Amino acid sequence: MPAEFLVRTVTGLEDLTAAEITEAGHRVVDVTKRQLVVEAAGPVTTRLADDLFAVRAVVPDPGRTRAGLRQAVARLTADLAPDGPVGVTASFTGSRNFSRFDVEDAVGARLGAPYFSRRHGIAPPPGTPDLRVTLDGKAMWLGARPHPVPLHRRAWRRATVVGSLHPPVAAAMARLADIRPGQVVFDPCCGAGTLLVEARIQVPGAHYHGADLDPAAIRAARLNDPAIAWRTRPDGPDRVLANPPWGVRLPGDAVPSREWPEAGRLVAILGPEQRLDRRWTTVAEYTLTVAGRHPRIVVALIGK
Repeated sequence: MPAEFLVRTVTGLEDLTAAEITEAGHRVVDVTKRQLVVEAAGPVTTRLADDLFAVRAVVPDPGRTRAGLRQAVARLTADLAPDGPVGVTASFTGSRNFSRFDVEDAVGARLGAPYFSRRHGIAPPPGTPDLRVTLDGKAMWLGARPHPVPLHRRAWRRATVVGSLHPPVAAAMARLADIRPGQVVFDPCCGAGTLLVEARIQVPGAHYHGADLDPAAIRAARLNDPAIAWRTRPDGPDRVLANPPWGVRLPGDAVPSREWPEAGRLVAILGPEQRLDRRWTTVAEYTLTVAGRHPRIVVALIGK
């Protein structure tokens, strides 16, 4: 029987992540807000997901009430016997008469192992195995992270700056750019380099250039990937990837693309009121929820 996994995503990247996983040969069983249920044909490798958990138990969604939650948790944890301390993280969709902390503490109390409650902001010690409980309106899932840290924590990330992009979002943008080996890819406001580093991981055979007005950003980018041509502006790039400031520094209705070069395809993440200049025609948009804000990924072509 195929192993089953919960794949957690940024809100708005569910379908793109499902396509990535399906192309790798796995079966996506269900898609709900921020979550995919996946039957794996082998190891699951994903750049677009926030995190991944091996399913340990599943019961029907308990609904809104605390009594339903208690009954569901008893069934969910009936066959679990952790051999050491654990942390529990919970989330749910819809309106409930209980909080995420109620879910976490109900599960933690029944595990028969030392448990660290997050109700008062006390995180488990580093290295503590983490269980994930999700209620998606149809089922209540319990999964165990099979790796030591969340997938969105990239090993390459040695430095960040204000406004650094969430790596799975950058990976999704790189995928949408449809970069080919040998092409020239340019980021005109590269920050700490997240977009280009994620793109180079996906397509190492392209040529990557990044520019930024902030010297500290360029220093951070060089720490993250010294092989990329930082602080350079190529002529006639094939692709432009951009994360202009959409939370700070630029007006909400700015048109940041005016100074960017033309390219075969542009993929940018913009604030709700920001837009591209008239040279570009938007062919796809993906509205996200990131850090409490709602930017959108815009895919655009010249003069279409």
